[in-house]
Amino acid sequence: MPGSLEGRYIRLEIISGKNLKVPSWRIPAGIHVSVNLDSSRRWKSTIGILLSDESITWCDSVTLSLDASPTLSVEIRASFELDCMLGNGEVVGKLDTSWDALLDHGNEPFDISFPSVRGVHPSLTLKATVLHNCDNQNSALLDSIVECQIAQDTDAGHERFATYITSKTVSHLNDAVKHFQLVLDQCPVGHPHQAAALTNLAWARLEGYIRNDFQDIDSITSLFREALVLRPQGHPNHPSSIYHLLKALIWRYGKENFTAVYIQECVQLSCKLLPLCPEGTYLHASDEGIRLRRVILELCPLGSAHRPKALDNLAQARAYNIAVKPFLCAPRDHSERDTYLNNLACSLLSRFDHQGNSDDLNEAISLYEEALRLRPVGHKYRAFLIEQPRTRPLDPFQPTW
Repeated sequence: MPGSLEGRYIRLEIISGKNLKVPSWRIPAGIHVSVNLDSSRRWKSTIGILLSDESITWCDSVTLSLDASPTLSVEIRASFELDCMLGNGEVVGKLDTSWDALLDHGNEPFDISFPSVRGVHPSLTLKATVLHNCDNQNSALLDSIVECQIAQDTDAGHERFATYITSKTVSHLNDAVKHFQLVLDQCPVGHPHQAAALTNLAWARLEGYIRNDFQDIDSITSLFREALVLRPQGHPNHPSSIYHLLKALIWRYGKENFTAVYIQECVQLSCKLLPLCPEGTYLHASDEGIRLRRVILELCPLGSAHRPKALDNLAQARAYNIAVKPFLCAPRDHSERDTYLNNLACSLLSRFDHQGNSDDLNEAISLYEEALRLRPVGHKYRAFLIEQPRTRPLDPFQPTW
């Protein structure tokens, strides 16, 4: 490290991240960044909520002493608990770098790219600044990297499980289950990490069931039920526990004859889960969320009392996503931008009808106004656009011109 930097401090800002795909395909509760300074010290950012476009905005920062090692590693990790984490989560990306490399950007934000995960390169936007007036009282309190046994076993389980997902080698799944079982054995009734330990073990075994490597679906669903009991309504991990149990029941339905009792439970769980997933978050608007709603619809035969609610949930999810994706991808000079504006506005009006959120109505009006500017007087579809808000089709999947 250059002598001029010794004894100085650096302010490292974790601004945002994108392309944050989890190697195991498991939906995370959140994502955090870990900065490892040497073999025994590290700093962790706050946990950010993954959005439907697989991005996060953190706007977190830390002040660190430059007396440490000239090299460091930056890790992106997926957390599966929003409250007290069990272990450090699953590694999304890891990059070894140096302070010199971080400071070589003129106090401006810059991107660092990580090795490819599921076909894309995760990246972080950072900013590094040397502080000229700082004392050690302002520096961050760092965590020790020395882990307790249950944290070590949990991290090892996540690593082996992610390897199983990519390699499809059953021995890796068996190793993951072994580690997660060891953790659960160390988390008796009343232990603060028992629900997380139950969930990790059940999730690994469920993936084995899905791939026909495990068969005991009864014990898998029992583990998820135990975790849900430990995470009642109001608990930060209550939505994820509902989702886990719901997914297990749906896969059971897909492989076995389902009774009406389980069908009804799936519908009830879905109706509880969807209002708990905020707009724009990964589970609410992702393909996985839409897939779950479609399955719930299939579980509700014609005439079922739950079918209208299931249809409504699917319509809201699918219509909004179909409309918003091309709109976000189209540049402002795109030849069909007026169509995308119209489709998105129509979807927002449909959602306003269902939820009564005035923000949706205001945004729809703004989008229609922009679309009208792109269809001046004399445009052959201008009249259709003017009439659309009053006479829009009830079917949210019907395309507009």
